[in-house]
Amino acid sequence: MAIALGNTFIIKPSEKTPLLVNKLAELVEQAGFPKGVFNVVHGAHDIVNGICENEKIKAVSFVGSKPVGEYVYKKATENFKTSSVFNRC
Repeated sequence: MAIALGNTFIIKPSEKTPLLVNKLAELVEQAGFPKGVFNVVHGAHDIVNGICENEKIKAVSFVGSKPVGEYVYKKATENFKTSSVFNRC
């Protein structure tokens, strides 16, 4: 949705399943998307904090476990970001 509306997109996959997102990034590149439109970052807590604290990032979405979702929501709202969190997935 973000890309369709003219925004860039950052995805941080679970450290347990990075390969699927890497393949998706390859397909996006093959489709001809400009560099910087679809971005993949790998990491853990420090990356989540960096995303939530970056002033250039205006919104954060999360799908995953309840504990992590609660953390992401807390960090995003502390930094005045629009947030969409789907837990228990």
